[in-house]
Amino acid sequence: MAKPDTRIRILVNSLHLFNEYGEPNTTTNHIADEVDISPGNLHYHFRRKSELVEALLAEFQADARRVFDPPADQHATIEDFLTFLHLLLEVLAAYRFLFRDTATLVSAYPKASHALKGFSKALNAVTQLHVEALRREYHLQLKDKEVSFLCRNLVVIALFSERYDELCGIETTADSSALKAARGILGMLAPYASEESMPVFAELTALYN
Repeated sequence: MAKPDTRIRILVNSLHLFNEYGEPNTTTNHIADEVDISPGNLHYHFRRKSELVEALLAEFQADARRVFDPPADQHATIEDFLTFLHLLLEVLAAYRFLFRDTATLVSAYPKASHALKGFSKALNAVTQLHVEALRREYHLQLKDKEVSFLCRNLVVIALFSERYDELCGIETTADSSALKAARGILGMLAPYASEESMPVFAELTALYN
């Protein structure tokens, strides 16, 4: 079987190292060692580390597009919201390093600021569409003024739940962080569940526990 393209192997291994150790703690020499190529060969494909980060940002933006599909115009279900949630947490787990130390990242790489700002705004907008759809189908009981505040909190949980655990000295993995974020998001929605949908939210919350 032929080896994957060297450029692809560099990107895959860079992403793994950035997620595992953080982008600032990963050098191009670490990446070359991980890929089992010479630093010169790495330099041939990516002249500097910033080019690597920008290539991964482009991959992130491409993968994130599937998260932004709006909910169905009619008959939105809690299962539809769960599909959205799982896709979101999957993408965030795949690119954990982007949200580990955002301030440092955007300071070092201006393109990261634009990408993450656009992603965050789009995520807030599509989250609001999903919450509005659940409200329209009477799965959630929310006042108009509560929607934007709730959606903001849901996005914060999704993006920064893992960062909070790290600040508290709690060891996390991609899987455990995703489970905690899902549990936190469902826990935020549960108090607004309609009487008919309350058992479903209770079952889901128990499942993620």
